[in-house]
Amino acid sequence: MASNVQAVTAETIISRARDMVPVMKERARRAEELRRLPPETHQDFIDAGFYKVLQPARYGGYELDYGTQTELSYELARGCASSGWVASITTCHAWLLGMYPPEAQEAVWGDDGDTLVASSFGPTDYKVERATGGYRVTGRWKFSSGVDLCDWVLLGTPIPSDKGPPARVFSVAPLRDCKIEDTWFVSGLAGTGSNDVLARDLFIPDNHMVDTALLNGKPSPGSAINPCHIFRLPLFGVFSYNLVGVGIGAAQGAVDLLTDQLKVKSTATTRLKLANLQSVQLRLAKAAAAANAAHMVIAENCEEMNRLERAGVPGEAACMRWRRDSGFASLLACQAVDELFPLLGGQGLQSDNAVQRAWRDAHAVGQHIALTWDAAATNYGAHILGVPPATQG
Repeated sequence: MASNVQAVTAETIISRARDMVPVMKERARRAEELRRLPPETHQDFIDAGFYKVLQPARYGGYELDYGTQTELSYELARGCASSGWVASITTCHAWLLGMYPPEAQEAVWGDDGDTLVASSFGPTDYKVERATGGYRVTGRWKFSSGVDLCDWVLLGTPIPSDKGPPARVFSVAPLRDCKIEDTWFVSGLAGTGSNDVLARDLFIPDNHMVDTALLNGKPSPGSAINPCHIFRLPLFGVFSYNLVGVGIGAAQGAVDLLTDQLKVKSTATTRLKLANLQSVQLRLAKAAAAANAAHMVIAENCEEMNRLERAGVPGEAACMRWRRDSGFASLLACQAVDELFPLLGGQGLQSDNAVQRAWRDAHAVGQHIALTWDAAATNYGAHILGVPPATQG
């Protein structure tokens, strides 16, 4: 298929996202009540081209620098973290699929370059059996964000081996051959529609699979037809940057909102202006500094990822540091909203309070295993001390 790249830049995408923040704020409560993206928000994202940010140009995508989706999600999350999450997650799936074998990409996008892809990488109660030309797969995959918007799904598919642990493989399958079960009843990121995907005796061809060991910063199976550097990035070194922008954006949105509120708010009994209280000033300053520091380190790392991959030299040390920093940035985002929460008073107990929502959302982002500080810090510490890490990938 011929390239169909439009004249869209990262600056264009980020500007569109920034312009949507007021609308995201207005729709945040509805997204939470629906437990999924409002249809009008999904259409806005399509019209703005958000889902094409990392899609191969071969299939009508923009192939923008990696990290554009991070900044996109940061901006949207300042108004609605759930919406920012779905935008970034759905966008990154096009990037992932761009590293799959060409046959898989053609199956998904050959007839329609606008086809969207969901994911779930941790199966439960699963069975994977060899069949002629592929595998038969049965199981349940949880936490598939935005799955109701998509027609295909990337599935973690552990391939059994008699020589050791299963191979870590991702497959892609049509959702028409699966079942989506409505299970998303949660306290944080409640509007992401992260439901379960069920498959029974699903056949997946060999060329619809990719061993994640091949996605290591060198040419990937998909880079034969997608030469852009983003399709050679080391998967596990950079994946968390699809997530972390949401937590930081939620924290920054809470800082901005509460700052505006406290400029005019007074105590209920003494009518003392809260903006004059040193404790209020200190908490706002610390929260703002934490959110800003997190944003800066993530932006700097994204620039470095693209620069080093273009040069072909990302290296294990850089990957470890990138993962460390994304975990720490998520930790800073949680610390920022924790600083703000006591300033809400009794109003903070109301579930529709926007700052409370941001508090819940930032902490929900931090619960993702790719951003868990203990895991990221332990692996980095082991690396710089020259001892084997406790976890891999």
